[in-house]
Amino acid sequence: MAPESIVDHRARAALEFCWGDGERYLATYQLLRDSCPCADCKALRAAGRGGDAVDVQLADIQPVGAYGVQFVFSDGHDRGIFPWGFLKELLEEDVQSAVTP
Repeated sequence: MAPESIVDHRARAALEFCWGDGERYLATYQLLRDSCPCADCKALRAAGRGGDAVDVQLADIQPVGAYGVQFVFSDGHDRGIFPWGFLKELLEEDVQSAVTP
């Protein structure tokens, strides 16, 4: 269930995800970086050491087939693949990310 579109709001340091069911979410680059699902980031968060990236920017977005997307961040981190289901759950949990029409 990939979003219909992803809009980069660089001035707000955020991406807007628009799904076919009308749901829209705004995710800051920081939220995405802090929520990276790669094994290294998961281990750091489990040890209470996650979220160290500060003022991170988005350098690139790479599609990963129909499965998800990979973000490349300004701190050089590019190992996390965000499956669409994981990404939508993350945004639904982050109440602040909902965009109202």
